[in-house]
Amino acid sequence: MITAVIRANRDAEALAATLSVLIPAVAKGVIGHAVVIDDGDDAAIARLADETGASYVRAKNGEAWSRGVAEARGDWVILLEAGDLPEPAWTPSIERHLLTAATRPALMPLRGVAALREWGAVSLRSRGVRAGLLAPKKQILSGKLARAPRRLTVRRERAAL
Repeated sequence: MITAVIRANRDAEALAATLSVLIPAVAKGVIGHAVVIDDGDDAAIARLADETGASYVRAKNGEAWSRGVAEARGDWVILLEAGDLPEPAWTPSIERHLLTAATRPALMPLRGVAALREWGAVSLRSRGVRAGLLAPKKQILSGKLARAPRRLTVRRERAAL
């Protein structure tokens, strides 16, 4: 089971867009749980997490990923930012990765201008923890991935809300 860990970034509308894209993956059994990380105290974000059955975690930005991943119920997690919209056929790509590279992390890169801002200083070979990453929970909690992530065949876009 995969847990989606989503940083809300103080944007309930973008968070709602990301959660809505995850619904088909939940129905297929690919995503079993979601954790919403809030770096503030936004009642709308807390309510949205509650209404969707996601766990809600308050955490400062520097500790956000580790706090969210610690709450994950699954052995694997996918890290997303509010507003991230995986391409429509993303679940088969993830399932295939888990069947062919069961311990190796993977990366669902961003498409478009947002990718240039986010990935300007980060190479694919980086073993850092970041949005778009699919990895075993234990590796993320350790702070460093065992191997550089493998690029998935699908991408994600950032909603412009």
